[in-house]
Amino acid sequence: MTIHKPSSWRPALLAPLVLGACELAEVAIEPVPDLVVAAVSVVLTIDPLDPNRIDTRAFALVAVSERETPREIPGAAVTVVGESGRSLRLREVSDPLATCVTPLELVNGTLTRPPAGSCHVAAMPGAHFAPGERLSLTVELPDGGILRGESRMPGVFTPTGLSLHGGRCRVDPDNVYQFNWAHSAGSWAYIAEARLAGLGDLWPHQESLFLDTTLRRNDEPQLAFPRDLFFRFFDEWELARVLHKGLPEGASAEIAVGALDRNWANWVRLGRIDLEGEVRIPSVFGDGTGMFGTAVRWKLEVESRAADPQAGDDDLPLCGPALEN
Repeated sequence: MTIHKPSSWRPALLAPLVLGACELAEVAIEPVPDLVVAAVSVVLTIDPLDPNRIDTRAFALVAVSERETPREIPGAAVTVVGESGRSLRLREVSDPLATCVTPLELVNGTLTRPPAGSCHVAAMPGAHFAPGERLSLTVELPDGGILRGESRMPGVFTPTGLSLHGGRCRVDPDNVYQFNWAHSAGSWAYIAEARLAGLGDLWPHQESLFLDTTLRRNDEPQLAFPRDLFFRFFDEWELARVLHKGLPEGASAEIAVGALDRNWANWVRLGRIDLEGEVRIPSVFGDGTGMFGTAVRWKLEVESRAADPQAGDDDLPLCGPALEN
C-alpha cells in the first residue's frame, strides 16, 4: 500500500525525534479530507563504547491531513507495548514544533519550521524495550477511532575504531573522518544525521545547521563525515564546498547514526522500492494511516580543532584517522 504524505514529516534521529515505520498489498491511496495520519517512532540510544548502556525514547505526531496540510488532533492517546509486557504511554505536549519537529526548511530565503500535528513523547532511562523486541502500537483518537501498528526493533550495533572521552572526540580542521560500524541484525537501512554549530559567516542563522543522509541496508556500513551528509539548503554553495573537505576550525557537531526497522525504511522509500515522488508504504492501519518505526542509534559530539598542547593527556582524543581529501 502506498500513500502520499507531507514531506516535512520525515522522522529524525537527533533528539527531539518523531526520530527520529508487514507484507502489504500495493494499492495506491490518494489523500482525502480528514485523513488521520500518525507518525510514531521508538528509538533506543546506546553508548557507542558500551552497548549495555541504553535509554528509550518515543515520539509521535498525530494529525488530520486536509489536502496534504496537517493540523493537530488534541486528546489522542498513544501507547506502545512490548513482547515483554512492558508498556509505554506517551504524554501529549503543548509545543509540537519545539518538541517533535527538528529539521528546518528554507522557504523563499527564510528558515521556517514545517507544520506539525499533536505531539506525544516519552523518555525512559534504561532499556524499557530491548533490541530485537517486537512492539505493538495503539493510537486512540478522541472520536473513538483506533489506529494500530507493529514493529520489530533492530539489533544492537556499535562503531568500530572510534576513540571517545565522555561521548566526545575531535577532528583536525578541514579533514574528513570515516565512521565504520558492524551491521545491525534485522535492520533495513541506516540514517546518519548531524547538527552543526560554530560555522561563523558560512552559516549566519541562529538555528544550527541540520544535515542527514540515508544508507541502504546493503551499502557499506560507513559514513565519511561530513562529506556524505545530504546538504538540505542548496543555495549555500560555499558552505557545501567547505563541508565537502571537512569541518572548519572552531565548528562542532552532534552526530547520530541509527539502524532502522523495515517500517521506517519503507516510509523513507528505502525498502524494496525505488520510486520517484512522495511515495510511502504505511505501517499504521485502522481509522487512519501513517508510520510506526523503530530504530537503534548511537551518537557522539565532535569538535573541529587542533590538539591543545596545554591539555596534554586530558585533551579530547582524535575520533580516528582522517581520510585523504
